[in-house]
Amino acid sequence: MRKLLSLKKDKEIYVVGGAVRDIVLGKNILDIDFALKGSGMAFAEEAARKLKGAFVPLSEKDDEARVVINKELVLDFKGFTDTLIQDLTARDFTINAIALSLDNVVSSKSFSPIDPFEGLKDIEKKRIKTVSRDSIKNDPLRILRAYRFKSQLGFEISHSLEKEAETTSLKDVARERISYELKIILQAQKTYPIINRLIATGLLEQIFPFPDFFRDYAVRAHSLMVFERLEHILNHKHFPPLINDIIERINSAPEKRSLLKLTALFHDVSKPETLIKDKDGSMHFYGHDTRGAKKMLWTLSKILRFSNAESEYVEQSIARHMHLHLLATSQELTERAMRRYMRMCGSVAEDVMILDLADGFATAGRTRHLEKTITSILELASQDAKRSEFKPYVNGNDLIEIGLKPGPIFKIILAELEELQWENKIQNKDEGIAHVKERLESGEYTMSAEPADDSLK
Repeated sequence: MRKLLSLKKDKEIYVVGGAVRDIVLGKNILDIDFALKGSGMAFAEEAARKLKGAFVPLSEKDDEARVVINKELVLDFKGFTDTLIQDLTARDFTINAIALSLDNVVSSKSFSPIDPFEGLKDIEKKRIKTVSRDSIKNDPLRILRAYRFKSQLGFEISHSLEKEAETTSLKDVARERISYELKIILQAQKTYPIINRLIATGLLEQIFPFPDFFRDYAVRAHSLMVFERLEHILNHKHFPPLINDIIERINSAPEKRSLLKLTALFHDVSKPETLIKDKDGSMHFYGHDTRGAKKMLWTLSKILRFSNAESEYVEQSIARHMHLHLLATSQELTERAMRRYMRMCGSVAEDVMILDLADGFATAGRTRHLEKTITSILELASQDAKRSEFKPYVNGNDLIEIGLKPGPIFKIILAELEELQWENKIQNKDEGIAHVKERLESGEYTMSAEPADDSLK
């Protein structure tokens, strides 16, 4: 900041927006917005040279540019031609329409914010309200940003803004901007109430045009319950250690957590269109998993502009979400079947396990048989991984070197040595050879394994 101050000269420069809000809230700040009288792009170029950062032009029209320092600190500079108050008036919410002069930020003087819309009072009351009546009309995406701030900060949205959400249209908003806000909303720990509101206001159906899904109360209610149960599972690790390890891995990657929650919300998206009723009233949804997977792949990749990797993750997770349920209810859980599950699910296998736990909870309460099946699969996968890296101390050449003739008994001897090595009963090659000699001398191996010469005698 002091280096920026040295560039200031006679310019008006202010820290604005979320950075001021986060200073008030005592949060760590790695993204700072600056508003300045004059050219924002020209000042950003100068700042990039001074701070040894990367200069990134954002918009010539809006005179906005970015400086990235050490790939972590992001400084955005935007010029204004009129007054600071007019710049703040054009912002979205009162909590983001507060400014601090750069001099005030750097100096040790008392905190002296410029707060024409009483944003500090709204921060204190944990309230999200717009700066002006036309705020949402000027940029309808701001309605999603309101829910994003609710998810991130735990603030409440004003009643008037909640009402406005019911009539806001997103049809002219770039899909990439919508996707960005949605992903951040889903990254938060507790987004179930927000998703409920996005459904109630009709905003979520504008993003995901699945009328059959949103009109089918039973499917929608179950999906929301799976979503809520998934959030509970991710926020409370009360499972066996191997399952908790997966939960911890998912939580360590907010982007992955966001995608898994999106998968939970729409894992049954094609149930309404695949419903078949038998004469006795029983219902079936044949192929709803694969059909729903294709629908989500198209929606995410073609409409919402998710990356290929993100779209395919959701597609594969939905397509595979029935496999574990079928495996857990089979009469016999064989190693072959468990390996087939891991092979078919591939990279999403473990994440789908957590999704299916949530599905099981939502359907029948805590399902111990699912937990037991998952633990068995994970234990087998762990053993297989270790065996793939396993290097035996003794091999066939070692047996030939001590005078044995190759034959069927080699397989028996080497298998026994491998088990002893797994059990840490032999610690190296010498101990393995000593064990073979001891068994030979005691006559415990068959005659076909007798030494080929007198080297062992």
